Amino acid sequence: MEILAMPVTDGMVDMPGKAREVHIFKISDNRNKCNLIKKYKNPALEIKSDGGLPMLETLFKYGVNTLIVPGIGEPGLNFLDNKIKVYISGGEETECIKNYLLNKLKSTDKPTISDCSKELLKKSAKYKNKI
Repeated sequence: MEILAMPVTDGMVDMPGKAREVHIFKISDNRNKCNLIKKYKNPALEIKSDGGLPMLETLFKYGVNTLIVPGIGEPGLNFLDNKIKVYISGGEETECIKNYLLNKLKSTDKPTISDCSKELLKKSAKYKNKI
């Protein structure tokens, strides 16, 4: 079963540490349907010093195996540790879902953001130990 997550603000895919909400979808086996199964306030907004790590941590609780974000840094990728496949896309949430279902998005295992602090990188290890 494929479970997709996206950080979202006002219908637009946003960064894990900045989005207002997290939307989680179940993708049908034949990839022709995508149903919203959970929507919640982004926990990263409560702990701003940890970037998007609090949001990423919640994805494991919901069995997410796919994430669409407009960008991701080394701390986030380090934390996810290849357990969740990351696709890079921004813009409207519905358009990102459509492009994902049509296999038009590219996955990444490399950071797309380079301005992450060493302190945040250390925190990613702390978060990883919690899951």
